[in-house]
Amino acid sequence: MSETFVTVAKVGEIPEGGVKVVRLDDRSVAVFHLDGEYHALEDLCTHDGGPLAEGTLEGCVIECPRHGARFDVKTGAVLSLPATAPVPRFDVRVVGDDIQVSEREARAASPAVATVQGAASIAPSAGGPPAPAAPPPAAGAPVPGATAVPTQQEMAVRSALETVMDPEIGLSVIDLGLIKTVEIRPDRTRIEMLLTTPFCPYAPQMMADVKAATQSVLPQECDVEILPDAWSPDMMPDPSLLGFSY
Repeated sequence: MSETFVTVAKVGEIPEGGVKVVRLDDRSVAVFHLDGEYHALEDLCTHDGGPLAEGTLEGCVIECPRHGARFDVKTGAVLSLPATAPVPRFDVRVVGDDIQVSEREARAASPAVATVQGAASIAPSAGGPPAPAAPPPAAGAPVPGATAVPTQQEMAVRSALETVMDPEIGLSVIDLGLIKTVEIRPDRTRIEMLLTTPFCPYAPQMMADVKAATQSVLPQECDVEILPDAWSPDMMPDPSLLGFSY
């Protein structure tokens, strides 16, 4: 079955760093223009359905305006909680002055990029030999530009831990930045966490709550270890939640 593309805009209509929301059948699709390339994602945060096109765009990362979930515009990959699932994306091509988006959702491994240079720049190329693949890195060598991205399971655990509160401060262990490591093994999960104060009297209860929340999404053995490191507000994702400057 051939892929059908629909013209959604003209070259020059979407400014660099801009976005246009279009309708494809019954779906809203956000078409982004980044670095001379176009990318199309469903305009729907997978956390709670927020309109991604209304969020903050930094580089190739779009942040949902509702709860701050972040996604890679080029791939649809989820980059931060509270979302745990990627955003559906669509292939894009440029034919002459027409920006066209596929009516069908793209497969995860398929590129969804087109340059603004016209039909000869459509990806993948309609003719000519493919570009040679870069050689794989040597075993154990770091991949240039690679960043550590949490697994879906880790993000699900961290999302569940948002319900675990520090009784002394009234914020979650996630808001306070107390969860330092989530290590998921085939047979057990290991959590390393901090306490806001040494010898916190609520430590046993917080450890039990962290374990229970983790096992609610990963029903296997869970070890919770308290680290000796000192906590400070600058470890928080958003220190302003404390309600005062420090």
